[in-house]
Amino acid sequence: MHNKILVSLAFCLSTCMVSFAQKQISILQVPAANQFCKINQGGISVLPSGRFITPAGNAIRITHDPFGLSISPDGKKAVTLHNGVIEIIDLPSMSALRVPSYDKKIKSPLSKGSFLGVAFSPDSKTLYLSGGDDGAVIIYDAEKFERIDSLSLNGKVGDMDYEDSFTSDLQLNTANNELLVLDRGNFRLVRLDLNTKKITSSINVGRQPFGLALSPDKKTAFVANVGMYSYPLITGATPQNADSIRISQHPYGDNTKESREGTVIEGRKIPGVGDPLAPEAMSVFTIDLTTNKVIDKFKTGHQIGQMLEDAEVTGGASPNSITVGGSYAYVTNATNDNITIIDYKNHKLLGDIPIKVDSRIDKYRGLLPFGICLSKDEQTLYVALLGFNAVAVIDVPTKTTKGLIPTGWGTSRVKLSADEKEMYITSCRGYGAGPNGGYGFVSPPQGTYIGDIQLGTFQKVPLPGPTQLATYTRQVIDNTFISKNIPVTTKNPLPVLPGSSPTPIKYIVYITKENRTYDEVLGQLKNAKGDSTLSRFGVNCEYTLPDALRVKFPGLKVSPNHIKAAQQFAFSDNYYCDSDASIHGHHWMMGVIPNEWVEANSNVSKTAKLFSKAPGRRFPGSTGSMDPEDFAETGGLWEALERKHVGFYNFGEANETAHVREEWQDTTTGAAHLVMVPMQKALFTRTSHNYAGFNTNIPDQFRMEQFEGEFIKMWIKGKKKMPSLITMQVPNDHGADIRPDDGYPYRQSYMADNDLAVGRILHFLSRTKYWKNMLVIITEDDPQGGVDHIDAHRSILMLAGPYVKKGYVSHTHANFGSILKTIYNILDVPYVNQYDVTATLLQDFFTDKPDFSPYTFVKSDTRVFDPQKAMSRYNKTIDWRKIEKGPEMDDEDREREDHYKQKRPAKVADKN
Repeated sequence: MHNKILVSLAFCLSTCMVSFAQKQISILQVPAANQFCKINQGGISVLPSGRFITPAGNAIRITHDPFGLSISPDGKKAVTLHNGVIEIIDLPSMSALRVPSYDKKIKSPLSKGSFLGVAFSPDSKTLYLSGGDDGAVIIYDAEKFERIDSLSLNGKVGDMDYEDSFTSDLQLNTANNELLVLDRGNFRLVRLDLNTKKITSSINVGRQPFGLALSPDKKTAFVANVGMYSYPLITGATPQNADSIRISQHPYGDNTKESREGTVIEGRKIPGVGDPLAPEAMSVFTIDLTTNKVIDKFKTGHQIGQMLEDAEVTGGASPNSITVGGSYAYVTNATNDNITIIDYKNHKLLGDIPIKVDSRIDKYRGLLPFGICLSKDEQTLYVALLGFNAVAVIDVPTKTTKGLIPTGWGTSRVKLSADEKEMYITSCRGYGAGPNGGYGFVSPPQGTYIGDIQLGTFQKVPLPGPTQLATYTRQVIDNTFISKNIPVTTKNPLPVLPGSSPTPIKYIVYITKENRTYDEVLGQLKNAKGDSTLSRFGVNCEYTLPDALRVKFPGLKVSPNHIKAAQQFAFSDNYYCDSDASIHGHHWMMGVIPNEWVEANSNVSKTAKLFSKAPGRRFPGSTGSMDPEDFAETGGLWEALERKHVGFYNFGEANETAHVREEWQDTTTGAAHLVMVPMQKALFTRTSHNYAGFNTNIPDQFRMEQFEGEFIKMWIKGKKKMPSLITMQVPNDHGADIRPDDGYPYRQSYMADNDLAVGRILHFLSRTKYWKNMLVIITEDDPQGGVDHIDAHRSILMLAGPYVKKGYVSHTHANFGSILKTIYNILDVPYVNQYDVTATLLQDFFTDKPDFSPYTFVKSDTRVFDPQKAMSRYNKTIDWRKIEKGPEMDDEDREREDHYKQKRPAKVADKN
């Protein structure tokens, strides 16, 4: 009886909680939900994500993307390493000198970029710099600003002749007056004698060696390998037959029988890439420097195939940085948000330290631990959280997070002063970008391109005591997300949480375009925060043209469909891409936060050498897809949908890897592959192999023919229903060089091609039977091609469909996380990462009073883009009457036939 009473009481309590929950639900969102992006170095800056930035201590702005950091032995200087740039920072005054200087009076010692590695000599004036792509170590006098020497990693070592080296991280071993240098081209550790300036040994390590550390006794070296595979060429490929032997698609899904063992595609023999759990893949090697032998190969973090709660691990741990004490080494695993402890003297792993920041989000990934250092007493770890804009302070004995220190955007490295009174921190993107055009804007010395105008930060922070650390911790959490009580209404078509209320929206079409900002396309629109003087891709926009062209194009209409769709449906004037460029954008928008490998690898000059003996020269580094090095712990959007058995299909996303050919005839997927890179397993069988992804040589009008044809075949005339989510890429607003003979006489021609495609998509979809339950989301993968008077990250977000408000402008701060939250909430799919769960809720876009009116496209201004001319090289004639009519509706006879075929006899039905 006692148990029954308890059960009844529990039921009553749960019922009361549900009743309350129906009135109000607490959700997480970013703090700047109603603010526009801004930089305020003396106060609070607002990032494209809607998070705040308030760096602790003394912060100065430096060149973007500082991935290397060294402190001089005398404690007076710091040097940060960027791609082809160093910043020499005087620590007492916190003043920085850029090399090369913007006025070019001080020249760079780095001829082909640089990557990760920088170290001071004991004299505190000589620097050893990674030469990156040129495969050398540069020796530089930081006081005289003179390049002293260049030591190549190429050449013969024993019986091996190494070429095409690529210098990565390095460490100065003062015990032997030598440099230890990673060569990511040849997957090895090189020992370089500074007395003789000769290579003394070369030791094979794992794939894409990234992080390097030394034990305090200088007897053991540690190498963190972030590479997953050594990517092969198609069997039989040579420089002579490379163009003729390529295949038109990715060869296989990742971690499948085909990817492990090889397969045959289009008659070509395709080698496999092997097991993702191979010792060389995403691992830490320890090397005995007395014997030059690898003594251990540790697989750190969570392993592929492991189950975490209800999700399978699909991405590698991405071990990247190492700090070493007297007995233990500590490795940051970016993908897992944890730190692995290595007992290197006893050759074993001692488990992981999970980095916990707040119980409300700890189950989600997104911290991305990167740089790491250890206190002298070996009791405290300091960890740069690339994804959380903070340094985590970790208590080693208890394996707990003691607190957080606020930093700039994209924290990369952290070091302590010799006396441990100060901490030095670098961040990739600092305070963000800010505006890069518009009235009153003055171009800064670094330029206006988004990757240049967005500077990094260097911080000097007094080591905080417990009280100050607690204050800092609260600041970091408040900067990142807040809790908000949302009234629950079942009327709004966008549920507050995944599946929290019914929705009439059953189908989502998620469209990505390429590289445009808000102002240059939508800046003319009324009741929105735009600058029409920047609207070079708007309508009646001839005033933005040079004088010589202005008279020629009265009433120029570059993007009439964007303008019409925005005015007919809804758009945002406060939406931002989290990305700077395509390689980041196609990760963010598909629910994968770019990790430390993506960030560092995308910001280094590098030369592909596909037929080189150096396997690292076939480096991963895609722009329109994700490589296995990039995969998140349990995946992103694709994997989340697959886990919930939600149907999806992809047109054009993820077709482009680092070394593809993209010519006008590569229409099958937009790309022709020679280097074999797996696609995400969840996506491989759900992506079209007859739709061109990114390739500006192919008209977006050609893509429309492909899309409409496949859509009609599968989901209108076919027996299957349209899947819940379609992803689609229409990329030509990216722009390219003018090609008058192909129908692109001006840069604006590409945008006009794209605009017509957007109009055709909405025209087509709004005339299908699915329109009454459809939402269309249109955005850009990144904003790097444009200018904007609010922020260089501000871009295009338009929503269309019957349940989208008509003629509406949203001022809610939004980003990719907001789009993904919209998708997950409607399709009842659990969130994947911290950006999803803390994103703004875009309920203001929606209405419960549907308007099923279709959209009718506007033809392009043929003075700037003639679609028929663009299609002529394919011998295709555009049938405008057919396009205007839209897809044929249901065939009643076919539907009747299918109905009776599916109807079962009554007796059989009763038995079931």
